[in-house]
Amino acid sequence: MRTRTRTGEGAPSPGAAKTRKLQVSEGVAIGALVTLIVAEVVAFGASDVAVAAAFGVLQAALLLGLLAFCGWARKVPGALIAPWPGLIFLALLIAVAWSLTPFGPGGAHPVWRYLGPTGGSITVDRSSVLLNILRLVGLACVFLASQIIGASETRRRALVWFLLLALGAFAAVAIVDHVSLRAGRRLTATLLSPNSAASLMGIGVIFAAMFFSQALQRAGGSLRLDKLGLDASLSLGVAAVFAVALALTASRGGIFATVMGLAVLLTWQVIAQGRKVKAVAIIGGAAAILVVVGVAMRSAELTAERFANLEGDVAARKAIFEVHWEAFKSSPWFGFGLGSFPIVNQLITTTENLPVLFDVRATHNLYLQWLEEGGIVGGVFMLAWLLVAFWRAGVDAIKPGMAGALARATIAAAVAVLLHGVSDFAVQVPALQALFAVGLGAMTATAPPRRRSRKIAAPWGTMIFASGVLVLSILVAVPLAASRFGGDLSAMPTASAEVLATSIEAGLARKSSDPAATARLAALSRRELAMRPGAGGAWLRKAAIDFQSGDVAAANVALEHSLAVAPLQTSLFMSRTKLAYENWPSLTPAARQQVMYQARVEFGRENGEGRLKDLANSIRNPSGRIGLAFLIVAERAAKAQAQALTKVQPQ
Repeated sequence: MRTRTRTGEGAPSPGAAKTRKLQVSEGVAIGALVTLIVAEVVAFGASDVAVAAAFGVLQAALLLGLLAFCGWARKVPGALIAPWPGLIFLALLIAVAWSLTPFGPGGAHPVWRYLGPTGGSITVDRSSVLLNILRLVGLACVFLASQIIGASETRRRALVWFLLLALGAFAAVAIVDHVSLRAGRRLTATLLSPNSAASLMGIGVIFAAMFFSQALQRAGGSLRLDKLGLDASLSLGVAAVFAVALALTASRGGIFATVMGLAVLLTWQVIAQGRKVKAVAIIGGAAAILVVVGVAMRSAELTAERFANLEGDVAARKAIFEVHWEAFKSSPWFGFGLGSFPIVNQLITTTENLPVLFDVRATHNLYLQWLEEGGIVGGVFMLAWLLVAFWRAGVDAIKPGMAGALARATIAAAVAVLLHGVSDFAVQVPALQALFAVGLGAMTATAPPRRRSRKIAAPWGTMIFASGVLVLSILVAVPLAASRFGGDLSAMPTASAEVLATSIEAGLARKSSDPAATARLAALSRRELAMRPGAGGAWLRKAAIDFQSGDVAAANVALEHSLAVAPLQTSLFMSRTKLAYENWPSLTPAARQQVMYQARVEFGRENGEGRLKDLANSIRNPSGRIGLAFLIVAERAAKAQAQALTKVQPQ
């Protein structure tokens, strides 16, 4: 990337230094932020809750370290982060935290009545709400760190450039891995979803196109190699890498959103640059896209095939949207709590919508999921914060030079991300949320000129905020990390529901008859249920503990609650059905009916009979094994009879 600027329209914004070498501490800060974001992407998008918590610690530590060790960071004017973005963010935190209380239209959710007639919350999962609030304040730390770094145009450009190069290298490795090693149908990289990968690659395409467009302008519109610098060649190459990776994801929504974002960027660049060279840039970009499509014909064919199946996918998405829209309408003001989608999805699953809901991780609509989890109140404050951030970026976008181009690319990339969120699971990945926060933070780092006589106050408020987030993040991350490595810190008050569940399952696997061990498991179960009484797995673990301790009545109640809140949860089917049939003589008629209901539904699914037969063979209780065998025989006979009736019906 060029560090020496030229005169003319390719120069930095008015008032920026024409030539400035980054200080060592500035380079280290930029490198640390770039490394943090790329590491999150590589770590499977930080999708695992323990990994996300660990990165939350690093995000807070980065901001605190930036303020503690970099004098230039402490000199950034306080007006940079005040007043509206911070105040709106505080209001947003209060809005999403309000679901932890029972004070809303309709009061606490009905599942809390399983624990008692009073108390409870609007949300069905307090643990997830707290973890997601902690994730939000971690993103705030990244946002503030990016603002501080982006307060200098030199640092801002260097941050975006090196982040683009690092992600371009990641995309290149992902292409090689996909083509030569994984040989799968669609590229997912480390993000576990081709749609999430498509969002990342689309952002890369847009920013690389912006850098190439600016390089063309500095060269006076000439495409001669002797007039184009190294940064032009690199940006063009990186754009091609991102575009090939995007094509390999075969994401219809991702490709469409990227094309729309590029259209916004190139059109805006033409208007902003105001010279004929812009037409050359557009034609060159179109030619590059055609070349990429030609190189990735295999992906083009796959994408075309997926477009041919568009009607079926639209029907599936429509079914998901409809049932979750109805769920949102049942708790519209404060939602069900951030991170509550898995539990809500199980609560609303029926035999009719099971085929489309049984394995979804999101609503595939960013806005519907936010409304379902955060409610109208949370949605209004999130929209307000985004509008303020985009307004501040838009102020820079109308400026000439690189500052304006960076802001225009940020808005174009945001358009692509928000469009893709209409139909796909994309920006819900924590790593992409962090990347989004970096982009908005760096591009909203504008402040009014400081008067010479005005002394800059030390950023004590920001340092206290970062320190508080760091301490809370450590207290939450340590138990989660310990549980992933075989440790057990479930006794800590900050242990999340996931930590408690892991500890309970480990204790049940030991099958200890020690009363003290059983009492400990019961105490952990009470803590878990106090956090998320809408989780079928939590009630199932309590039923297992009660059966182990000999409290049959309590075990039946817990099993019935598990089946009531998650009647058709496929991930619980094997363990829940086995527990039920191992204790078949002790079950109440109501519990038996509910267990058999899910077993019949599972029998009708793909390879259902085979899975039920394997399950029956693993049951040691004779009456339970015979009972499940009779159910299999009855369902097999009913299926054969239905097929026979179908054959004899007149055509």
